[in-house]
Order: sequence, then structure tokens, then C-alpha cells
Amino acid sequence: MKKIGLFIALALLSVSVAVSAPLKGVPAEQDSSVLIMDDIRFEAIAYTIDSATNTASVTLTLTCLSERSRELKVNVCGTQLVDDQRNAYYFSALTMGRVLMRFEDRQNYLHYLLQPSAPVELTITAQGISPQAKAIHMVKVVFEDRKDEGRFLEAYLLAPAAE
Repeated sequence: MKKIGLFIALALLSVSVAVSAPLKGVPAEQDSSVLIMDDIRFEAIAYTIDSATNTASVTLTLTCLSERSRELKVNVCGTQLVDDQRNAYYFSALTMGRVLMRFEDRQNYLHYLLQPSAPVELTITAQGISPQAKAIHMVKVVFEDRKDEGRFLEAYLLAPAAE
């Protein structure tokens, strides 16, 4: 049931992105490992799985595109990694800049002050990855809309293309 719900959510996201891209002037061939939402540029850097420890790690860079600094409020409980078998995993540790948050801390939000044009790394680690998983396919980052407090946006980033 969980996999069907995730599949439906991904399908709806794909349709909404396909429909809204021409309206917003976003080229259809935009790399899905780079995304601009709410004046933040998300870029996928590395997606790895350590099969010996069944641990996955995703590293992104986030860059504030506005002229002023802004507080980023990440809903860590909504942030997930999705493997190539479509299994979703919650974080075990999340690091943004010098801020470290562990799942055991039982905190719902990570607050971070983004500076204009200064990229900051966001690393999400998850444990208990399925032994059948060969790669992390996608990451979902849930964060608060800067203009509408209490409204959360979801950024979906695919793994960067192998070079």
C-alpha cells in the first residue's frame, strides 16, 4: 500500500511539473537533479549506498537566490530518500552546514539561515536500507514556503547523472 501511495504521489508530481513547466518558462529539458523552488537552488551532488552497513547518504547543495538572507525551515520528518526499488526511508542523521540533527533527537524542524549566493551542503543519511537496493533514486526535501508560513513545499531531486 505504501509503494502504491508513493507511486501515485510521484505520478501526480510528474504531471504537475509537466503542466506547469511551460507556464513558468522552465525548459522541458531541465535537469531533474537541479531544481529551483521558492528562490532556492537545489542541486544533487552525490547519492551513495554502503551495502556493508545498509546505509545511504545523499548530498545536496542549497543556494539562496534572493538578494537577502532567509531562514530555511526544513521538515525533517517529511524528508525522505527513495531507492531504486521504490522503498522510502526516513533520515537517521541530517547535516546542514555545521548543524547536525539525529532522528533520536525527535525534532520536527531544522532551522537554517541561508545567505545570498552562498551554497550550503545538506547531507541526509538513512539506515536500514534494503539489501536489494542498488542505488538511491530520489530525495524528497520538505521545507516551509517563505511567503506563506505553515505551508510546506516538496522538492524532489533525482540522482545526478553518472559522468
